[in-house]
Amino acid sequence: MDIQIIDRGGDRRLTLYAADTKTYQHFDGLPPVDSSAAHMRWHPLRREWIGYATARQSRTHLPSVADCPLCPMSEADKPSDIPVDDYEIAIFTNRFSAFAMEAAPAPDIAEIATQKGTGLCEVISYSADHNASLATIGTKRIALLIKALGHHITQLYQHDDIIWSLPFENRGREIGVTLDHPHGQIYSLSVLPNAIKTMAEAMAEDSPLAEMHVTCPETQKLAETDTAFSFVPSWARYPFESWVMPKRAVDGPHQLTDAEITDLAEMIAATAQKLDAVMDGPMPYTLAWQIAPKGYEGRYHFHLTFQPLKRSKTKQKFLASVEQISGLFLVDLPPERAAAILRGDEMIDG
Repeated sequence: MDIQIIDRGGDRRLTLYAADTKTYQHFDGLPPVDSSAAHMRWHPLRREWIGYATARQSRTHLPSVADCPLCPMSEADKPSDIPVDDYEIAIFTNRFSAFAMEAAPAPDIAEIATQKGTGLCEVISYSADHNASLATIGTKRIALLIKALGHHITQLYQHDDIIWSLPFENRGREIGVTLDHPHGQIYSLSVLPNAIKTMAEAMAEDSPLAEMHVTCPETQKLAETDTAFSFVPSWARYPFESWVMPKRAVDGPHQLTDAEITDLAEMIAATAQKLDAVMDGPMPYTLAWQIAPKGYEGRYHFHLTFQPLKRSKTKQKFLASVEQISGLFLVDLPPERAAAILRGDEMIDG
């Protein structure tokens, strides 16, 4: 894997990953945006931190293809966030970041605790092709993506202030994306959200994922290789929620063997393709790469979760009052039937 890092000034940098040695033509690119005012405030009743990031209010919103900031540059007067003429995988500091490694002091608020919004927000683009997706870029590119994330997360965890990194993807305008170009993000945080801590502690105590490739009902499996598999979990919170994971428990992609990376890439591609096939088009979803937080190494099972935002071809899954207020999810489609539909064994309703 070829890795090239371009320092763009301050704490901004661009890391380019390619399967083989690659030469790039460089440009200046888009200018920085000040994100230093990011800070966090403590919610005294929910007992969790809330981030405030004013820089995000002015972020780029659904530009034309000609103005896409994730497409490579071919001329100096059309700048982008990836200022090279071509690339395979690119990771760069988000100009409209919700956190900053050099965040300004948090404001003093009498009745609640506050702290600096220390962290790092990055964008990861899977392809220079504006119309590509995880379902179309192929297993070799996804394998490169897995390797790139493994390398990058290892570097991020060397920061003392970072205790957890979350690579994720928001896909589809239905879910609120502001850029159509195929990409994800990486949020690296100085605090561990309650939901992630609860999940990590459950895995550390008695992980239900340890033998999941054996205990998962065959009716809920979507695809399988020697070292990885894809399934609809019995505890799915979303219609068509799908998980992809290596059979061997590892902390993250950096601990996978080459054979495991190849198999995992095949499972990711197959799952993304099944989700699109059900909808006869792009399925909107969130995708999380669930990597071990610091302190839980060796007691975690790395996995990916697709959380689709449609329950049929014409109906979107909205998180309404009960889900948003209480956190209690109401699921319209049982996991057993969702898996059958994704495998093509059963037809989907309207």
